[in-house]
Amino acid sequence: MSRSGDRAERLDPVRLRPPGRGLLLRLGAIVVLLGIAAVLVRARPAGAPCAAPTAAKATARASPLPSGAAPGRPVIPDGTVGVPVRLADPTALALVHPGNRVDLLRLDDEGDATPVASAALVLDVTGADDPAVGGLLLALDGEEAARAVAAPSRGFAILIRPG
Repeated sequence: MSRSGDRAERLDPVRLRPPGRGLLLRLGAIVVLLGIAAVLVRARPAGAPCAAPTAAKATARASPLPSGAAPGRPVIPDGTVGVPVRLADPTALALVHPGNRVDLLRLDDEGDATPVASAALVLDVTGADDPAVGGLLLALDGEEAARAVAAPSRGFAILIRPG
């Protein structure tokens, strides 16, 4: 057997070359970006919700944040509780915004409307773009909240107050 001097015909093991400068720069950039992402994830408070900027701005307009309140979350005024309600006609969600005042009526199976709350503050509107899953979060006092959840109904109707 004769040994050839040509490298293409030789069966030596593959020898890896050290990484080039371009590869090292790319790997370094990836490590730096991953480090920055890890710092940003750790810097975000654990309980902070991920809210859309428009919802956060609307909530901030509805009521100022008291000290210690989380931004982007509806602030429930003192003396009231937040009560979520589903409207019988969900297209009305497109007309209501946080900060509006509404009269809340419960619709019975017979079609009668029973007053539940007067001038309730709208804290949040969910699903205005998809009314089938949307609803309102209203600030109601204890008595109004009890009336809102007391009896089964077909849903609620609202009357939007001016102002």
